[in-house]
Amino acid sequence: MKDIFDKCKFGEFNLNSRIIRTGAWERQTEDGGFLSEEVFDRYEKMAKSGVGLILSEMFAFDPKDRFYEYSTNINYRGFIKDYKQITDICHNHDVPILGQLAFFYFDDGDNQKAEPNDLTIEGIRKLQAEVIMVAKKFSFAGFDGIQINMGNNFYLSRFTNPYFNQREDKYGGNTLNRLRIVLEIIQLIKKSIGFHVSCRINIEDVRNGGLTQEESMKMAKLLAENGADSIQITGRTISMKYDAAEKHVFLDYANKLAEEIDIPVILAGNLRDMKTMNNILNSSNVEFMSLSKPFVAEADFLAEWKENGEGTSRCKGCNNCYSKKESRCFQYED
Repeated sequence: MKDIFDKCKFGEFNLNSRIIRTGAWERQTEDGGFLSEEVFDRYEKMAKSGVGLILSEMFAFDPKDRFYEYSTNINYRGFIKDYKQITDICHNHDVPILGQLAFFYFDDGDNQKAEPNDLTIEGIRKLQAEVIMVAKKFSFAGFDGIQINMGNNFYLSRFTNPYFNQREDKYGGNTLNRLRIVLEIIQLIKKSIGFHVSCRINIEDVRNGGLTQEESMKMAKLLAENGADSIQITGRTISMKYDAAEKHVFLDYANKLAEEIDIPVILAGNLRDMKTMNNILNSSNVEFMSLSKPFVAEADFLAEWKENGEGTSRCKGCNNCYSKKESRCFQYED
C-alpha cells in the first residue's frame, strides 16, 4: 500500500513525502518588502513537518501588476539575502523548494497591460527575458527550480488560450503555436540555468471557445516533451461545472495524464484529510498531491498526521485567506 508519507522520487529530487505545499499570497512583510519573522517561522514549521516539496508564494516581477502588493516581492534589495535564508531552512530539512512565478499583466514598453494579441515579437522576447531573469534570481537565492503559473487567469494562461489568443503568426492559431512562448522559455531556462521547471496548467477554461480538456491534455504532453519536469493541475473555476460530492473534481483528468506522460503530475485542490489522499494514491495513477490553505491554517499539521497515521486539516475551507489575499488564517491565530 502506498502512503502519502512514503519517501519517493520526484524527477531529480528525493522527497520525504508525496505532499507538495503550494503557496499563494504573501502579506507578512515589513517596509521595503523585507520578510518578517513570521515568514521564516512558517517555513521552518513547514519544512520540518514532513512536507515533500514546497512551492513558494506567488512572485510577480512588475510593481504595476494586479496582484503585486499581495505577492512576494522579487525586486527589493534584500531579496537574495532573505530568500537564501528561506531556501537554506528548507534544505536543512532536506526539502526542495521551487519559486512560483505568477503575473497577471505584462508591460511591453508601450502598453502597461498588453494582452496576447497586442504583443509584437519584440514584446514577446521582452516577456521571455523577464521570466529568464526571474529564474536567474531564484537560482541566486538558492531555489531548486521555478514553477511557471500558466493556470487560473494569469497572463500565460490567457496567452495559451484560444479564447484570448487570435494571433496569426507563429505564436497563435494551433495548440503548439499558442504554447510556443512557454516552450521557448522552458528550453532557455534548461539551457542557461539547468533548473527544474514545473508548470501549473488549467484542466479547462469553462468558456465557450476556450481551452478544452482535450487541448489541455495535448498542452501538458507538449510541455513534457519540451523540457518541463513536472505539471500541477488547477482550474480557472470549478464552481460552474463540477460537483465534488462524489470524488475530486480533477481526479479523472490527473489520473489519465499521469498515465500518459513520464514526468510527475501533481493533483491540487480541496484535499483536506489523510484517508482521502491515501485512497486516491492507491486507486489511481496519481503519485503527488498538493495543499495550500491547510498550510495557512496550520503550518506544521503534517507532523501530527505522520505521528498518528491519520488526520484532517483544521482548515474550514472558508477561503478568507485567499479572497482577502492574506498569508494568515482568519479562523485560527497561532
